[in-house]
Amino acid sequence: MLRPEDRETGILTVHKTARVEYHPLGVLGVIAPWNYPFHNLWNHIVSGLFAGNAVVLKVSEYSAISGEKFIRLARACLRACGHSASLVTLVQGFAPTGAALVSGGVDKVIFTGSPGVGKHVMRGACDTLTPCVLELGGKDPLVVTEDADLDQVQHIAARGALQNCG
Repeated sequence: MLRPEDRETGILTVHKTARVEYHPLGVLGVIAPWNYPFHNLWNHIVSGLFAGNAVVLKVSEYSAISGEKFIRLARACLRACGHSASLVTLVQGFAPTGAALVSGGVDKVIFTGSPGVGKHVMRGACDTLTPCVLELGGKDPLVVTEDADLDQVQHIAARGALQNCG
């Protein structure tokens, strides 16, 4: 999928050529949230490695144990395929650890979390002109109408708010 490819230039530029080439960025710095810890790590590990990058991940302090287990699994997969296990690295800690990752020389920062922390990440990435991807979220509102069955709604609301709890 990442092989270079020639592209059509269109009728107005028929005398020109176009080629798309993909180049690895280098090292991705990923700051992952506590919820959906498997998906939020593996999503970036797999896409980062397949694009030719190394990945340094900082997991939430609330999912440190599962983060460690998932990184061991990723490293075992790399070794089994004949690659260096050090292509995936885990760092753990609180906000200063995340700030160090953002300002520490990675080639791209990927952050998933709250808008408030996202602003800090963007400021840190801005200081070094590091490309940054932010997936910012929060709790979605829930509207319960007068004719709702409250016995049914309470279970649905609790599941929606808590099913992804790291």
